[in-house]
Amino acid sequence: MTPVSANASILLADDYQPINQKLLQLTDREWEVVSFMADGLTTAEIAECLVIERKSIENYKRRIGKKLEITGRSNLIRFCIVNRDYLRKLYMLVRK
Repeated sequence: MTPVSANASILLADDYQPINQKLLQLTDREWEVVSFMADGLTTAEIAECLVIERKSIENYKRRIGKKLEITGRSNLIRFCIVNRDYLRKLYMLVRK
Protein backbone atom coordinates (compact mmCIF):
# COMPACT_ATOMS: atom_id res chain seq x y z
CA MET A 1 0.00 0.00 0.00
CA THR A 2 1.19 3.47 -0.78
CA PRO A 3 0.48 6.75 0.99
CA VAL A 4 -2.19 8.97 -0.51
CA SER A 5 -1.40 12.08 -2.54
CA ALA A 6 0.42 14.90 -0.77
CA ASN A 7 -1.24 17.54 -2.98
CA ALA A 8 -4.14 18.01 -0.58
CA SER A 9 -1.98 19.53 2.16
CA ILE A 10 -1.52 22.78 0.25
CA LEU A 11 -5.29 23.30 0.15
CA LEU A 12 -5.75 23.54 3.91
CA ALA A 13 -4.94 26.13 6.56
CA ASP A 14 -1.33 26.59 7.71
CA ASP A 15 -2.33 25.78 11.29
CA TYR A 16 -3.06 22.23 10.18
CA GLN A 17 0.10 21.62 8.14
CA PRO A 18 1.96 19.59 10.81
CA ILE A 19 -0.93 17.14 11.28
CA ASN A 20 -1.68 17.15 7.55
CA GLN A 21 1.81 15.87 6.81
CA LYS A 22 1.25 13.03 9.24
CA LEU A 23 -2.25 12.26 7.97
CA LEU A 24 -1.06 12.17 4.37
CA GLN A 25 1.23 9.27 5.28
CA LEU A 26 -1.80 7.05 5.90
CA THR A 27 -2.64 4.33 3.40
CA ASP A 28 -6.10 3.99 1.92
CA ARG A 29 -6.95 1.18 4.34
CA GLU A 30 -5.70 3.23 7.31
CA TRP A 31 -7.96 6.07 6.16
CA GLU A 32 -10.89 3.67 6.16
CA VAL A 33 -10.09 2.62 9.73
CA VAL A 34 -9.76 6.28 10.81
CA SER A 35 -13.11 7.02 9.22
CA PHE A 36 -14.82 4.19 11.08
CA MET A 37 -13.15 5.22 14.36
CA ALA A 38 -14.40 8.78 13.82
CA ASP A 39 -17.91 7.36 13.55
CA GLY A 40 -17.42 5.64 16.91
CA LEU A 41 -17.31 2.04 15.67
CA THR A 42 -15.61 -0.58 17.81
CA THR A 43 -12.75 -2.77 16.62
CA ALA A 44 -15.15 -5.68 16.08
CA GLU A 45 -17.57 -3.50 14.10
CA ILE A 46 -14.78 -2.11 11.91
CA ALA A 47 -13.48 -5.63 11.27
CA GLU A 48 -16.95 -6.76 10.25
CA CYS A 49 -17.41 -3.80 7.89
CA LEU A 50 -14.03 -4.34 6.23
CA VAL A 51 -14.35 -8.15 6.31
CA ILE A 52 -10.98 -8.64 8.00
CA GLU A 53 -9.78 -9.98 11.35
CA ARG A 54 -10.02 -7.90 14.54
CA LYS A 55 -6.26 -8.37 15.00
CA SER A 56 -5.72 -6.62 11.66
CA ILE A 57 -7.75 -3.64 12.86
CA GLU A 58 -5.65 -3.49 16.03
CA ASN A 59 -2.51 -3.50 13.86
CA TYR A 60 -3.90 -0.69 11.71
CA LYS A 61 -4.73 1.34 14.82
CA ARG A 62 -1.19 0.81 16.13
CA ARG A 63 0.34 1.95 12.82
CA ILE A 64 -1.99 4.95 12.60
CA GLY A 65 -1.07 5.96 16.15
CA LYS A 66 2.63 5.76 15.30
CA LYS A 67 2.23 7.80 12.12
CA LEU A 68 0.19 10.46 13.90
CA GLU A 69 2.41 10.32 17.00
CA ILE A 70 -0.59 9.67 19.25
CA THR A 71 0.03 7.33 22.16
CA GLY A 72 -2.76 5.20 23.56
CA ARG A 73 -5.72 3.71 21.81
CA SER A 74 -8.23 5.91 23.64
CA ASN A 75 -6.30 9.05 22.66
CA LEU A 76 -6.35 7.97 19.02
CA ILE A 77 -10.09 7.29 19.14
CA ARG A 78 -10.69 10.64 20.85
CA PHE A 79 -8.61 12.41 18.18
CA CYS A 80 -10.66 10.78 15.40
CA ILE A 81 -14.01 11.58 16.99
CA VAL A 82 -13.16 15.18 17.93
CA ASN A 83 -11.71 15.89 14.48
CA ARG A 84 -14.29 13.90 12.52
CA ASP A 85 -15.42 16.77 10.27
CA TYR A 86 -11.88 17.89 9.52
CA LEU A 87 -10.75 14.32 8.79
CA ARG A 88 -13.67 13.84 6.41
CA LYS A 89 -12.82 17.07 4.60
CA LEU A 90 -9.18 16.08 4.23
CA TYR A 91 -10.12 12.54 3.17
CA MET A 92 -12.37 13.91 0.42
CA LEU A 93 -9.48 16.06 -0.82
CA VAL A 94 -7.01 13.20 -0.96
CA ARG A 95 -9.46 10.82 -2.62
CA LYS A 96 -9.89 13.08 -5.69
